[in-house]
Amino acid sequence: MQDFRNLDRQEWHRRYLEQVRWTAHLRQYIFDKISLDPNDSILEVGSGTGAILQSLLDEGYHNTIGIDLDCSSVVFSKNQHQNFSQIIGDGHHLPFVSGKFAVSLCHFLLMWTPHPEQVLNEMQRVTHSGGWVLVLAEPDYQARIDFPPPLDLLGAFQTESLQAHGIDPCIGRKLRSLFIQTGLIKIETGILGAEWHHSAQMTIDPTEWTMLRADLEGHLSPNELSRFLQQDEQARKMGTRVLFIPTFYAFGQVP
Repeated sequence: MQDFRNLDRQEWHRRYLEQVRWTAHLRQYIFDKISLDPNDSILEVGSGTGAILQSLLDEGYHNTIGIDLDCSSVVFSKNQHQNFSQIIGDGHHLPFVSGKFAVSLCHFLLMWTPHPEQVLNEMQRVTHSGGWVLVLAEPDYQARIDFPPPLDLLGAFQTESLQAHGIDPCIGRKLRSLFIQTGLIKIETGILGAEWHHSAQMTIDPTEWTMLRADLEGHLSPNELSRFLQQDEQARKMGTRVLFIPTFYAFGQVP
């Protein structure tokens, strides 16, 4: 289950919306690759506040349902969106008959789960033969690149904090192995691209720092975090800031 720490669901929703924007081109690539039809039945595991479900609806996919373990996130989603279905449940034990869906997918989920292999096995079970299991994004914080110094310390501190919360910071690199273990076929894996241009260098993603503050609360003092933020702002103004967290994707077909 996701650790929400001291953030409310609105703050998490803003972060999820930003993550949805990051993976928009990847989703289109994968959907084209698997010839996803607008009428195909789609399950999102770990649907949270409904950010991905809403994007699917906006993209013309109407036969969708989400499931999430956190009741407050599902209630938030239902209050925000009235156009898709979402239920409370555990991805380790999906309450659906075998072979029900054409596609099951998740998005920044497995890093939070105690047994990602069990979640993938369940996603495969509820997807019919010839259907697809998609993991749209899982980060690898242990391979994070921060430049210039001392911003490299920021990534190290965040990774330590995530591990202390029981989160797997290097789940991304494990995706291909997990898919092979699950028995999926026609597996494709990769990493989301990264580009740095002037306008992006000048912009600080407020959701990134909201997450950092939540991750590092109790690990760094507010003054230490403020100094890192000032150094980040200065590096962006100079055009020297590099922040790259390798984010992996994987998809495979159910035999």
